[in-house]
Amino acid sequence: MIKSQRTKRRKIRNDFAVFNNNNNPSEIYSPIELITTTDDELMNREFFPCQSVQNNALNLELEVEPAIVNCLPTSIFTGPKSFKVTDNQSESDKIKDFIASWAIQYTISHNALSGLLSGLKTHKCFQSLPLDARTVLCTPSQISKTIKILKPGTYHHFGLGAGIKKYAPENLSELKIAVGIDGLPINKSNGNQFWPILAYIISEFSSKKVFPIGIYYGQSKPEDSNEFLSEFVEEANDLMTNGISINDVIIKISISFICCDSPARAFVLRVKTHSGFNSCTRCFIDGDYQKNRVCFPYSNRKSTLRDHNSYINMIDEDYHTSEYPSVLAKLNDFDLVKSFPLDYMHLVCLGVMKKLLLLWKSWPLKIRLPSRDIKDLSKSLLALNTDVSSDFVRKSRSLFEVRRWKAVELRFFLLYSGPVILKAKLNDECYSHFMSLNIAMIILLSPNHKSLVNYARHLLDYFVKQFQNLYGEYLVSHNVHTLLHLCDDYDQFGPLDQCSAFIFENHMKELNFFLRKPEKPLEQVINRYSEINSITVNTFKSIQLDEKPILKRTHTNGPLMDNIFGVQYNSLFFSNIHIVIRKQKESDSFILTKDGEVVKCVNIIEMNNNILILGKKFYHTTPFFIEPINFTILDMYHVKNMTETLNYWNITDIKKKNDDFKP
Repeated sequence: MIKSQRTKRRKIRNDFAVFNNNNNPSEIYSPIELITTTDDELMNREFFPCQSVQNNALNLELEVEPAIVNCLPTSIFTGPKSFKVTDNQSESDKIKDFIASWAIQYTISHNALSGLLSGLKTHKCFQSLPLDARTVLCTPSQISKTIKILKPGTYHHFGLGAGIKKYAPENLSELKIAVGIDGLPINKSNGNQFWPILAYIISEFSSKKVFPIGIYYGQSKPEDSNEFLSEFVEEANDLMTNGISINDVIIKISISFICCDSPARAFVLRVKTHSGFNSCTRCFIDGDYQKNRVCFPYSNRKSTLRDHNSYINMIDEDYHTSEYPSVLAKLNDFDLVKSFPLDYMHLVCLGVMKKLLLLWKSWPLKIRLPSRDIKDLSKSLLALNTDVSSDFVRKSRSLFEVRRWKAVELRFFLLYSGPVILKAKLNDECYSHFMSLNIAMIILLSPNHKSLVNYARHLLDYFVKQFQNLYGEYLVSHNVHTLLHLCDDYDQFGPLDQCSAFIFENHMKELNFFLRKPEKPLEQVINRYSEINSITVNTFKSIQLDEKPILKRTHTNGPLMDNIFGVQYNSLFFSNIHIVIRKQKESDSFILTKDGEVVKCVNIIEMNNNILILGKKFYHTTPFFIEPINFTILDMYHVKNMTETLNYWNITDIKKKNDDFKP
């Protein structure tokens, strides 16, 4: 028996000395013996053999190549969970790939990575590593040849086909592509901006991964939108005609829609912007000029709707800003009216909802709420934050900061907090008017309220008409008028989240993260995308429905019921649903069953490979409102998404105690 720690270390040192002088790896200790040791003192990294990451775990492996043996620190391998290696890679390549994925995931600069490599190469185990970060990351060296001049800036085309090949799901014979186009200011000190053309593959079986088709950079937007879009249209037409070959299978490609806000849509279609008299992209309405602004007064007599042929033939000369239509007209089977959805992120959240809040906060006395009511509303919003679940990425801010609110904050106010806190502050007429927008948007964002779409259409018609009566005809802006056409997008694409700009906006903020210095921003973005595509590691892996639920935070303090036993947990994560049981904050412990019952989860138990949720049911519940429609009917759309996932994992066995909760 080895009695002292010094003797143990000496024995290990001698064993590894034998290993270094012997090419037969069978004479060394097995990996199991090294991992199962219970003495922390034995974890002396100086004498450990190199490690590799396999199946998201750290494993000690026997090394044959003397250049990379016996020296790799354990701490190096605590990086991306999604790191994977192939069996046919050498140990040097495994380390190199890991360092590359680590640098990309944590946005390590080239200077910092080169410094790390320089330090590592001083050790004999890392002599095979490159000295320069650009070699490890496979940074392209001559990207200037791929950038073309596009007045008044430059443009680089990444390619639609390249993105499809990288992110296409398996076993699909047809792929539908969603495209997003918008401008992105780089900083506030000048007019430098990106105009990216982004896309993702529409699929029910995988997450939406946005990839670039092309990016323009300049001090202002491109002078000619047709020149800006020409390479995209040419490549898209070829793919839509001939398909794309993936694993020797020809896949059919189609462009489902192009998502833009109003200014970007006007730019790519070469039509009047939202401040023009004939700017509506869905109907032939002619605006009025009142009180120094263009407005679109409501009329019971509806305007004639636009269609693809009227756009191609340029019937409405006042609508177009150019002698020729957009180059997008060359796309096969693409409707230039219906295939440009009215993005509700800009139209409703940043448009109409923000306009209402500003009217209530700082408009003339006839409309404006008293300052004490604004303070009370702000306090109520902030007080609600402690009861808001982690499903919402942003908490509410004060109404005094409403001009800086993000779209998700405005969306949360419209759908959730607004109906609660406004009920005691707005008069009945204004509150009913606001609730008509709230109910209509809940219907249009729900995947299982298709039967209520016509009802939502009537609500939005009432909202626009009553907006004119309450706030004035001159305030019926382009955004308010366009609400009349919003339901058409539900008929075309389904729930409005399926065709919104949220996913593109989330990706565009990553472009700013790619920039590390002010010079040559387009080249930096090209380099970052090239580095990401060069590694075999998916550093942006997200939880999919086909992964198992994750249980965390074990405990033993119950509560339990008769005949129920097993391992107890406080947290359950799967898909986009989090159930967390905490005494300090209970907002993540409430769920809604498929029967519409409100349940407070008090324990999560894993028993015989099944997951049980123990909860207390609210027996006395009443709808928040019953007019103009019963609230419980609308709220069931939250239930469907949750119960479908619960049923997928057979977690619908929710045990209920007889405690009579009173909400």
